[in-house]
Amino acid sequence: MALKLLIINLLTLIRVIGTIILVPIYSTYGGYYVSLLALICYLTDSIDGILARKFKACTFFGSLFDGAADKLFTIMNFIVLYLITPYAIIPIVIELLIVLVQIMKYNHNYNVQSNMVGKVKTWILAICVILTFFVSDITKATFLPLELKNWAINASSGSLYFWLLTPAIVMEFLTLISYIREVFTENNQSKGEIEKKKTHSQVSWADFKNVWLNPEYYDEHKNDVNIKKVTKISKK
Repeated sequence: MALKLLIINLLTLIRVIGTIILVPIYSTYGGYYVSLLALICYLTDSIDGILARKFKACTFFGSLFDGAADKLFTIMNFIVLYLITPYAIIPIVIELLIVLVQIMKYNHNYNVQSNMVGKVKTWILAICVILTFFVSDITKATFLPLELKNWAINASSGSLYFWLLTPAIVMEFLTLISYIREVFTENNQSKGEIEKKKTHSQVSWADFKNVWLNPEYYDEHKNDVNIKKVTKISKK
């Protein structure tokens, strides 16, 4: 199990490394190679999740690590895309608002797991990011016909970037709305119901690995209101 956890978390680490090298690759090689980097990194997001479920190796540490890697990589992609098109500032702002809402939910012991809208958003963002980087440096795509490359070059000087990023902007907005609605839903629940969902086993700090790196513990408590409660319990 330890080897399986290591492999899964190394796959997640690829996105952290991708975040670090994204700017140097863009400044040195251009958008075409960044699109390839983004493709590889976003694929690891699927692979590590698939392997974690297949091997029954989902953990709270993996969930946190995976979520943080996703956010960092996504925001860095849009920061670099802002150098290509000013439209990229819109998803940056909305993504930061989503982070603020999630922090607020965390601080109130509300559920911070991604909902279905958020999961769909991740894939829409991936496609939009990859296509936008690719189009910005399409001349390097030697396998494409010259007519298509010329059309993309001419169109990108106008509204093409806007339309490439529109699905991402829409999904960012829908995700933000869905998370805000969840906050109001949690607020409307009775205190007794919330406290019931926050029940955990008592574990000591010495058993830290049995909380954060234990798949069985994750399966038992993954639907609890907030992993913040797990952190508090693990320190008792």
